[in-house]
Amino acid sequence: MKRLKKHLFVLILFGGLYFPLFSQVNFPLNLQLADSLERLLPAATGKEKVDILNGISYALIRHYSSRSDSLSSISVQLAKETGYKEGLAKALFCKGTNDYINGNFIDAMTILYEALYLYKEIGDTNMIIETYYQIGAVSYFSFTDINEGLHCVQICLDYAKVSGLKHWESQMYSSMQYLYSTAGNHDSSYKYLKQYTAFAKEMSVPRLEETMVIAAYGRNFFHMGHYRKALDQYLISWPRINPGDIEERAYLAQLSYSIGDAYNALNITDSASYYFDLGMSLARKNKHYWGSMMNSMGLARQYLTSGDLEKSVMYCDSVIYFGSQIDTLKSFYGIREYSKLLGMSGELYIPINKEFKRFLAWRAMSGAYQILIQIREGQNRYQEAYYISKDFNKIKDNIANFQKRTEILDLQYQYQAKQKDDQILLLSQENKIQGYKISRSKWNFFTVIAVSILLLFILILIVRQNRIKSGRKVAEFQQRLLLSQMNPHFIFNSLTSIQNFIVKHDEIKASVYLSRFSGLVRSILKNSHEERITLEEEINTIENYLELQKIRFPDKVDYSIDVDPLIEPESLNIPPMLAQPFIENAIEHGIKNLETKGKVTVRFHLDHTLMILEIEDNGVGRKKAGELLLKRDKDHKSLATVITRERIAALNHRSKKKIALEIIDLKDDEGNARGTLVRFVLPL
Repeated sequence: MKRLKKHLFVLILFGGLYFPLFSQVNFPLNLQLADSLERLLPAATGKEKVDILNGISYALIRHYSSRSDSLSSISVQLAKETGYKEGLAKALFCKGTNDYINGNFIDAMTILYEALYLYKEIGDTNMIIETYYQIGAVSYFSFTDINEGLHCVQICLDYAKVSGLKHWESQMYSSMQYLYSTAGNHDSSYKYLKQYTAFAKEMSVPRLEETMVIAAYGRNFFHMGHYRKALDQYLISWPRINPGDIEERAYLAQLSYSIGDAYNALNITDSASYYFDLGMSLARKNKHYWGSMMNSMGLARQYLTSGDLEKSVMYCDSVIYFGSQIDTLKSFYGIREYSKLLGMSGELYIPINKEFKRFLAWRAMSGAYQILIQIREGQNRYQEAYYISKDFNKIKDNIANFQKRTEILDLQYQYQAKQKDDQILLLSQENKIQGYKISRSKWNFFTVIAVSILLLFILILIVRQNRIKSGRKVAEFQQRLLLSQMNPHFIFNSLTSIQNFIVKHDEIKASVYLSRFSGLVRSILKNSHEERITLEEEINTIENYLELQKIRFPDKVDYSIDVDPLIEPESLNIPPMLAQPFIENAIEHGIKNLETKGKVTVRFHLDHTLMILEIEDNGVGRKKAGELLLKRDKDHKSLATVITRERIAALNHRSKKKIALEIIDLKDDEGNARGTLVRFVLPL
């Protein structure tokens, strides 16, 4: 009886851990609870010991991850030995969550799914929701599968609605608005914000949660272009946050950046500077590097716009310094004991793992390096620009490696998931076979087995053959695409130009040309293996190529790249290298045949849910170019253009949203050729 009472006391003591509220999704530190449970541990045995180990592990998640992980490993073993399914599920949940926080994404996903299967067998709805929520976090913040992350949170919302769990329903609305916002889908984010607001009126909502939602309205208004509305929401949030609390002071530093950004958008630069400086001051006290970095970036952009270039350079250097500190420490804070505290508003919704913090720092540093290169090139200080670009390339490589790593993790996870599905399928087949043994004779049983094996063998052969054919086709297509972009004449001429600069002792031009050439080759080699890349990467590749052509033909070629202000190049994804073959044709066959200087114009603009990509030149036109080319090379074929059309056909075959290509011969009022316009219509 005493033992039973003691066991009930343990469950009551940390029973709240099994009923998570909004404030618990980030696993707040509860040392008092952990200490109380530690004192009970030596005398505990069996299931009681598993419960205590799980309680301590849960209380220490995120703050003391190594200790939490060690305890959960012991609990997993003990729960298996005692056959304690509920305890095993909780131990696996803690272990999977710790793996996610430490960047072990595949292990986290595998273990969390094991916990989920157990919770579904047990029927524990609260923990089903919380486990799906953690799986969504792993998928989303590891970039393994952002859509799967959103899908998991939607499942949580569905469970909460059906089960009448109001606290979970409220949290899921709030989380969905945040995740959609970070994914760049501000319309969906705004929809869930309104649903949360309507729902929260019936509940008692914590002050900080309510404050962050008000600020979230501001973030959505800002991205919709309603800067005054955004500013009003930010300013309403400001006095509701307590600067005396370390974590809330960090939120204030982040909010200062948002307010400064809104003032900048409204051209009220004095107020923008005030809030950026205030954000720096708020972040400085507790060495909150994230707040310092973001507000430094705000000041760097502002001084760049106002023309105070040296101050812009100074704050870019600050961004790079604070970003490198986050990269090294894998923390938003420079003080060790603060490293486990929440450092940005997003962490209210889900813990952000160490690797993702580094990724966020690299992105900010990337922006600072771009400003520095722009300033130094504008001042004709090419040697400095060259050395900055070398550091910039290292950061870009870090970002690319992170994204590549997540692609590999995705493939690895899909492989493991396929193995599990095969195991489940095999188990299902074995159960059916067992049924046949009871209901049918041995002869029928062996006949079914033989037929099943034969069909399975045939299916495996068919699938294997299709995979081999598909792999060969993809490899051949990528090789053809790469060869079409790596024009040998262009490479030879580029190297000759570099050699001429060196012979003439023009070291600066040689280094700038070599830097752009190597950047172009790197991007072509990388992008030829990608199905989709960001619009920002595509623009960089186009700019490098056109700049090299301009240096080669200074009296022949000019260009411009126009991007619709409503487009966010870093968040839009398109198929790579669509424009380059047509830009090359414009220069080689259109502009080079002109007696005067020609121009290539590349435009990106939005049309509702479509993005329009146009390449226009003022060359001699396709008909005249074809006649001239026929005289020089009768057997010439436009390989790149043919491959581009094949790529579009292949992409359209796999998608309901079709890419359209149109080539227009431009004529003047008298009907004479005045160039060519190539137009791509890309669905978003």
